[in-house]
Amino acid sequence: MEGGAMERMPIEREPAASSIPPDASTLDEGVFEGIIGQHPSMLAIFEIIRRVAPTDATVLISGESGTGKELVAAALHRLSGRAGGRFIPVHCGAIPEELLESEMFGHERGAFTGAIATRVGRFKLADGGTILLDEIGEMSPKLQVKLLRVLEDGRFEPVGSVLTQQVDVRIIAATNRTLDEAVAARQFREDLFYRLRVVPIELPPLRRRREDIPLIVTGLLDQLAEKGLPRFEVTPAAMEMLEAYSWPGNVRELRNVLEQMVVLGRAEQVIDRCDLPPHLTAACDPGEVPLAMPWQFGSAGIDFYREMEAIEDRIIAQALRLSGGNKKEAARLLHVNRTTLLEKLKRKRAQGSPLVSLLGPPRAPATLGETRDTGADCLGTQLATPPPGLASLLP
Repeated sequence: MEGGAMERMPIEREPAASSIPPDASTLDEGVFEGIIGQHPSMLAIFEIIRRVAPTDATVLISGESGTGKELVAAALHRLSGRAGGRFIPVHCGAIPEELLESEMFGHERGAFTGAIATRVGRFKLADGGTILLDEIGEMSPKLQVKLLRVLEDGRFEPVGSVLTQQVDVRIIAATNRTLDEAVAARQFREDLFYRLRVVPIELPPLRRRREDIPLIVTGLLDQLAEKGLPRFEVTPAAMEMLEAYSWPGNVRELRNVLEQMVVLGRAEQVIDRCDLPPHLTAACDPGEVPLAMPWQFGSAGIDFYREMEAIEDRIIAQALRLSGGNKKEAARLLHVNRTTLLEKLKRKRAQGSPLVSLLGPPRAPATLGETRDTGADCLGTQLATPPPGLASLLP
C-alpha cells in the first residue's frame, strides 16, 4: 500500500438504515432518538438506553447485521454527558488486521513501511467522547489484550512509540456474532468479554417485530423524501407482502428495497405488489401455512404418528415460508442442523408428503433474457387454489 493511502482517514459510515433526524424523535410517533419501533422489545431497549446513557458504563450491543446497532450507540452518545465530544465508529471487520492497530491507536513516523508521518488514532480522536468498536468479534487476540488495558486504565502506546498516551473515552462495542460461543471456542478473551458486557443490549431481528414494519416503512419513505426523492405511498397489498417477508438483512435491507422502488418507481408515486423485487414476491407467494392443528378424537382415537408427521410438516413449512425458502435460514429458525433438515425434506419427498409442494420441482437455470412469473399481480390477490398437495396443510 502506498504511503499516501496509509495517511488517509477512512470515511465515517452513515448511520444504519432506520435512522431519521434526531430532532424528529418523539416516542409518541414510535421514534426514539432516530430508532423506529413500538414493539415491546424495542420499548424495553429504549428504556435501557435512557437509564444507561448518562453513565460511563461499557455497553455491548448484539444483533444481526442491519438491525441498527450503530443507531443505538449514537443514541447512547447523544444522551450522555459526552455529547459535546466526538462519536467515533471503528468498523473492526472492514479494516485489514495489520492496519487495525494503527487505525485505533495511531502510529509514529517510520513505524512501518508506508508510515511517512505520525498519525493520530481513533481512540485519541474520541478523547472526551465515545468510540464504537463495531464487529468487535473480528479483533485479533493481540489487539484484544491492548484493548483490555485501555478499558482498565485508558492507557496505550501508538504503534512504534514507547510513550504512553492516556484518554478519557467511553467504549461501546457491537457484534453480530454470539460472543459467548467465541469465548467457549477460545476465539475471544473471556476477561475482555465480561469487561465489555457490563450492560448488554440485544437488538431483535425485523422478522421478530413485524408489527413495526408499517411504521418503519413510513419513516424511511419520509426520510427519502427529505433527501429530495419523490414521496411514495405503499398499497395495502404491497404492505402485506413487506410484512410477510423474512428480511434476512433486517432494516437495512428494507431501506434498500424502498429506495430502489422510489428511484425506479412509477410516475404515480405508488408502490404496489407488482413493483416489489421478484425475490420478495416469490418468497411470499405460496401462502401462509398456519400452525393451528384442529383435530377431534373419535371413538377410534387418532393415528398418533401420522398426526405428529403432519405437525412436523406444518412447522417446517412455516420455517420455509419465513426464510423465503432458504433452507439454511429455515434450519436456524428450527434450531436444527442444516443436514438434519435436508435429510427430513429428502425423506418427505420420497414419502410424497404435501410439504414437498412448497419446495416445488428442481428448477432449471433461466436462459439469457428469460424471466420467471412470480405469480404477483397489481391487485394483490392470492392464488385461487393452493398448489397440488398443499391443500391438506391448509385449514
